[in-house]
Amino acid sequence: MFQPRVPFKQEGTPDMISKTVMAALSATLIASACATAQDAPAAPQITMGNGEANMIQIEGMTRAEGVTHFSEVRVDDGEVSAFRGDSVALTFPQVVIEEPGFLVLHPVMDGRPNGDVVSGFAYLDAGTNEDVTIRLDTPADAGRLFLVMLHSDVDNDRVLDFVFVEDGINVEDTAVFEGTHMIAHIFAVPE
Repeated sequence: MFQPRVPFKQEGTPDMISKTVMAALSATLIASACATAQDAPAAPQITMGNGEANMIQIEGMTRAEGVTHFSEVRVDDGEVSAFRGDSVALTFPQVVIEEPGFLVLHPVMDGRPNGDVVSGFAYLDAGTNEDVTIRLDTPADAGRLFLVMLHSDVDNDRVLDFVFVEDGINVEDTAVFEGTHMIAHIFAVPE
């Protein structure tokens, strides 16, 4: 609450500021601050879809079950282990990306994309990529929702660096944007 710095004196003295005047002054200052906040430009809204130089073609995407693949190889202190299993593969007819990067899938959980979880990804060369297939390590029954998006290969090492950086929001291989437009779509897995 606003505290006056002018001391209150006995009524009738020239330095006295009445509580009513102080309340009116406080209301004026608050109204002025609110008006200034309303005049300030709103934070830009992030939108999703295709851009002018980057795009993901969703129409015509296909789903294949029972695809066996190696999804993970670990090397710990010279010990090598691998995981092999059956999974689902999704193939996107065409993906265009300005710089090398990745097509990345995130699951939709509780009605929202979960950007902390990567369900699958595929490396993309710069330019037009045809029939891009992502093998998923998570269930992908028909109708399940996913977010598909582009990520840049920031250090050009062909490794998806999905390590969160200092802000705790972004990862090393950042999402691809055109202005405030994120190149991404939410889609349902086809039959």
